[in-house]
Amino acid sequence: MKITPQEILNQVFSTKIKGYHPEEVKSFLQQIVETMESEIQEKESLKAKMEKLRESLAKIEKKEELLRDTLIAAQKFSSEIKINSHKEAELIIKDAEMKSEEIVKHAFTRQMAIKEEIKSLQFKRKEIENDIIHLLNSLKELIETYHKQDEEFDKIEYMGK
Repeated sequence: MKITPQEILNQVFSTKIKGYHPEEVKSFLQQIVETMESEIQEKESLKAKMEKLRESLAKIEKKEELLRDTLIAAQKFSSEIKINSHKEAELIIKDAEMKSEEIVKHAFTRQMAIKEEIKSLQFKRKEIENDIIHLLNSLKELIETYHKQDEEFDKIEYMGK
């Protein structure tokens, strides 16, 4: 059951002889409300940041896929050029050899450039993954802190009984 900050503020306790001081209880509840509202805002902010990171990661993955497809297309293109150059070599040997070497060099240069781009994107993706892991670890630590605070609050409540 989730309790909203407003429900905390609106909570009314019955009074008994030797009961808690109403103003102290109200003040403490106000502090809890302010803390909860702050944590809720921070949680929403972290959610928004995480969503932006997910979108960024998705864009990078799309670029990586495009580069991979381009590399495959370049390799297919290179293979087709080699086959065509061999056919042409039968007709004009010297001319076909020069053209095929030029195309292979171009394809290799293109392939190397694409590989470098893929490496760069993989590095960027790793950085984003590390950022996400760090963010999740921070959130885990925050949740653990809440649990410790809850335990301490339970101890305080137990001592008061």
